[in-house]
Amino acid sequence: MIFFRTCLNSYKLTNVTFAIQPMIFSKADHNFRYGQMLVYLFFIFSWFLSSPAAAQEPAAPLCARITATLADNPRAVPFDKVAIFPFEADDPELSATFTTSFFTALRSTKKYKLLPLETVAGWQHTGEANDNSLRQIAGNFGRALNARGVVYATVHANRAMSLDKREPVTSLAIQIRMTDTKTGNTAWSLDIKCKGGHFLRQINITQASRIMEQSLQVLIRQMVKEGDIFSPMLPPPRVISSRGDLRKIRVVLQPDPQYIYSTYQLLTADNPRGIFTPHSPPVKNDQGPIILEETHLEDGKHYYCTAIGITREGLANIPEHPFVVTTSGAPKPLPYLQASGNNLRHIQLLWAPSQDPNVTGYTVYRSTTPDGPFVKIADIPNRRQQNYTDYGQDRSNYYGSLADDAQYFYTIRTRNKFGIESRGAPVVSAHTKGAPLPPTEIQAIGNQPGKIPLFWVPGEDPDIKGYAIFRKDGQEKSFQQIDFVSGRETQKYTDTGSWATPLKNNVTYSYQIRSINVLDISSEPSRTVSATTKPAPAAVKGIRVSNNQFRQVYLSWQPNPENDILAYEILRGRTSDDLHKIARINAPETSYTDDDLQDGSTYWYQVLAIDTDQLSGSLFSPVSATTKPPPRPPQGISIQISPKGLQLNWQKNKEQDIDHYEISSGGFISSRLGESQNPAFLYEITPEPEKTYTFQVRAVDKDGLTSSWSQQVQIRIPLA
Repeated sequence: MIFFRTCLNSYKLTNVTFAIQPMIFSKADHNFRYGQMLVYLFFIFSWFLSSPAAAQEPAAPLCARITATLADNPRAVPFDKVAIFPFEADDPELSATFTTSFFTALRSTKKYKLLPLETVAGWQHTGEANDNSLRQIAGNFGRALNARGVVYATVHANRAMSLDKREPVTSLAIQIRMTDTKTGNTAWSLDIKCKGGHFLRQINITQASRIMEQSLQVLIRQMVKEGDIFSPMLPPPRVISSRGDLRKIRVVLQPDPQYIYSTYQLLTADNPRGIFTPHSPPVKNDQGPIILEETHLEDGKHYYCTAIGITREGLANIPEHPFVVTTSGAPKPLPYLQASGNNLRHIQLLWAPSQDPNVTGYTVYRSTTPDGPFVKIADIPNRRQQNYTDYGQDRSNYYGSLADDAQYFYTIRTRNKFGIESRGAPVVSAHTKGAPLPPTEIQAIGNQPGKIPLFWVPGEDPDIKGYAIFRKDGQEKSFQQIDFVSGRETQKYTDTGSWATPLKNNVTYSYQIRSINVLDISSEPSRTVSATTKPAPAAVKGIRVSNNQFRQVYLSWQPNPENDILAYEILRGRTSDDLHKIARINAPETSYTDDDLQDGSTYWYQVLAIDTDQLSGSLFSPVSATTKPPPRPPQGISIQISPKGLQLNWQKNKEQDIDHYEISSGGFISSRLGESQNPAFLYEITPEPEKTYTFQVRAVDKDGLTSSWSQQVQIRIPLA
């Protein structure tokens, strides 16, 4: 059983399903023979108006009314052979005219295979019982000729004078029927009524042909409207090639002349006994190769196909035995996939691109185990692409977000434009890069002044961005990072401590170095190395200072035992806890004179050894020295009147280096009166009575130091 469903767009039919009812027919003249073939027809359609049982043609130029009526199921019987019984009329000439005209017009529709009129005429000579009805006679006629359908008709021509057949025809009524000779049922009927007019006066073959052609146009339109479209007279389309594609079938036909078919339709079904359905509109016959396509089909499925041609009137050939076309299934998988590891938080995938033109891209899957489950991580829309880098999900940096030192498993599937994927390619795996290796051959150089240089062989990992330096001294329990040096190729670092906490002298420090990559992942620590800083010079010993020196202090000391003493710094202060550098003496000098000091002042001194590395030695407790003080003011000054003036006397100063004494008048405005090397002075003057004289004395030593003025002494000269 074969079912056919199509849409006749040219006749504004929708939701149309048409097929063929149980029948037995032969197609030997079309290279087609099924033997006995059961075909079922089901026709469902909606018309822009509700479809009536009969179609009525509006008034035509020749006839006022033409009505075509079809049986309830006109598609149920395929009339593969039809005979035309001579039309019954009161005028043999009129009968012959309409019989011939109808035969010619029906043959031109290509709806039926008609028996020649000569065959019918030969049968008529055999005679028929007069008491049988026209319908019975026509049925017997058809069965005798092995015709499934027989057309018979009655023609009633009214004339002005009914008995005179030469009179003009005033009206015409024709009833045409086709009978199913097997069942005796009427397949269709045509009722034609023509009123008087100039053309009816003398009916000729031209006028009869026009009436029959117009009437058959009405009949054919009604047949098409009700789905009775198949004709055994129409040749089947010639299939040149057929091909299955992605959800699509492509069939190429050799076009027939346009007067045979105006369009072509491809019908498909899931099985040879299924309902054949179109998936695209008919294709116009433009005299080039006809390409019929059905789209939106299922993947990798066998479809049974047949093609029909459709005439301008809407008739179609009887579909041939279906041929099979298979749509494309899932694309072929890639033969291999390559995964490249040892990358920082990402893995590179490589493959040879698919050569299948239906492949539009790839889908990449990843798992943490070889047996899955695999999760889709990427859709690649380009068939020609042949690599992909898996950076992981929620990538937050340039390198990726996959786990470090982790193994990942991958497969890839090809994908066509409908999203159908192939099987997965063989599973491959790769490791992400772990932490970098630490640098090697670490060396620490000791006996350096306030610093320890470090050297190492840098790592070869291109993702190393630098090295973290860790240190601890003998008092610390664990290593602490003290610095970071950038650059993979960096291979040295000098530890000087920090500004706030420089390295101590003569202290042993231990070091470890770690490689740091661009994601701040640290290697394991390198082996531990240690070195001791250079000791500072020893404290200067044997510091000697002079005392009671005139405005200076002389210092001397023992030379330091170190061989690289560069200089000595002299520290001085007015108190023992506040000393400042006042001089730098280059070695090997071991003495220094501090001058321009204040008289009688005490100074505190320390000497600091400085080596060639500018290391400062330690300090002993400061020593003090006092400069020479000025003389004390003279004491015990007395004044006496002498014949020569006023005699001053005082006690001799205890200082041994007094050079002389200076005498001055006292008061607000004083003046120097003179000097004396002895503790006495004669002020030669004639004293004036009632006048008071004031004197003060100071001592001057040999270094020019002067004492402060003594207390003032006075004398008043009495009246004589």
